[in-house]
Amino acid sequence: MQRLLNTVLALAIAVTLATASFMAGFRLSSDRGLDGFEAVLQTARDLREGSAAGLTEEELARAAIRGMLEALEDPYAAYLSPEQKDQVDGLLGGSIVGIGVWLEQDDAGLRVTSVVEGTPAEESGLRPGDLLVEAAGHTLAGLTLDEASGFIRGPEGSAIDLVVHRDGRSFELSVERARIQSSDVQGRLLDGNVAYVRLSQFGSGAADELGTKIRGLLGDGARQVVLDLRRNAGGLASEAFEVAGLFIEDGVVAHIREPGSPEEDVEAEGDALPSFPLALLVDGGTASASELVAGALQDRDRATLVGTRTYGKGSVLTVTDVADETSIQYTTAFFYTPDGHQIEGRGIEPDVTVLPGGVGDAQLRRALEILLAAA
Repeated sequence: MQRLLNTVLALAIAVTLATASFMAGFRLSSDRGLDGFEAVLQTARDLREGSAAGLTEEELARAAIRGMLEALEDPYAAYLSPEQKDQVDGLLGGSIVGIGVWLEQDDAGLRVTSVVEGTPAEESGLRPGDLLVEAAGHTLAGLTLDEASGFIRGPEGSAIDLVVHRDGRSFELSVERARIQSSDVQGRLLDGNVAYVRLSQFGSGAADELGTKIRGLLGDGARQVVLDLRRNAGGLASEAFEVAGLFIEDGVVAHIREPGSPEEDVEAEGDALPSFPLALLVDGGTASASELVAGALQDRDRATLVGTRTYGKGSVLTVTDVADETSIQYTTAFFYTPDGHQIEGRGIEPDVTVLPGGVGDAQLRRALEILLAAA
């Protein structure tokens, strides 16, 4: 990990040095036998001084950073503007203006990986797996995540017109932007002394909030628990490790594999809850940190997974600040389940497959049947 962080630091320093050399009027040799970062600096100097496009130092630096990220061929690598970084921080902190979706770049537009519960996106009918092909009249195909999502952002109360592709057909939606403020955890006591608890994302403090909610429901008489991780697109890996530790007292909950480094075993830590029958709801919107928890609970025989196969994002992303309050994110490692199962690109198969649909919540109903039968 340190090696990768040092590499990123070196890249950031190189960009900074390029900017400093422009300001000081530094002149590189005219010898065209340059290579490595010297060639990058020479090219930047030539473009700034000779190009008719009139690009600024900042624009050239950002273009260089985007090019390096593109060279990684990492689907999750992105150059985050200050506004995007603020949006990510705000969402993990519980407050953001938007429509309420997690997105990833796709060749044909933006793919919805998860829809936040109780947001305009959910109310409009957007679903995980939907492809956004147009926003505000702009075609999103071929754009970077930064460029494409820029058309979706806007002031609170304004509407965004989207063209959505789903199951071979396209349709239009108008979604109003709103300030999204929500707790990561909701829960209630169901008939039969079963606690239903939904964790919508792994924001800061999610594990403590989840533990407090479940302890309260156990105090109210709950004897079994359904944990709902459907449409949970993930969040902070540290919170996921702590959530796994609520249900697993000790032992390995995940493995982290980073190129060039020994495999790291992540051990359960923290104050585990009392033992009780547990069912875990998952679907195609269950991704990243939520898959880490699902894999841990399944491999350690701590819960019965009910629903459909999870999304398949087992990568560890690092976000690093660079110049001008911008940031870059990129994959630094991959996590695996305690038994060594790969999550990236594969997802996790539930123990009991139940398709959504029908009258009521079929997946929740099946989970309750499993728990009550075991009581």
